[in-house]
Amino acid sequence: MFESILAFTLSIGLPGLFLASLIGSTIFIPFSIEVTFPLFSASGLSKPSIWFFTTLGSYFGTVINYYVGVTGVKLTGKYLKPENLEKAKKLMNKYGWAGLFIALILPLPLPVDPITVLCGMAKMNFKEFTIVVLSGKAVKAALVLGLISLFL
Repeated sequence: MFESILAFTLSIGLPGLFLASLIGSTIFIPFSIEVTFPLFSASGLSKPSIWFFTTLGSYFGTVINYYVGVTGVKLTGKYLKPENLEKAKKLMNKYGWAGLFIALILPLPLPVDPITVLCGMAKMNFKEFTIVVLSGKAVKAALVLGLISLFL
């Protein structure tokens, strides 16, 4: 199934990358879009385009998480494992905005999606949230694309 979704995403190019980035950044279907960068690069898309559409899609997916938290939608219990929610709370309480930024830029399996839901639950300032998330998503995409350029 994943292969057919990936093939469809590649076939529609940048809009597909945007949608995959958006969907993969939500708590509903967690997926790391960065694993597809070599394929999108090989398909002829420019790295700046990949960077831009990934950053934008990932940001909007994260905004969905934020608003899930703001509205208190009870979907969080269905889509968030209690242990991930607890890890996210600990990270946010301990590190705040700097922790959110670092969690966003690291290509590690950290509970970033639950953290962004918690940002909404805490009704954190949306402008600050936007700055941190856009910056973090942009840096992560740039780092991954840079590493791909070095090794492939």
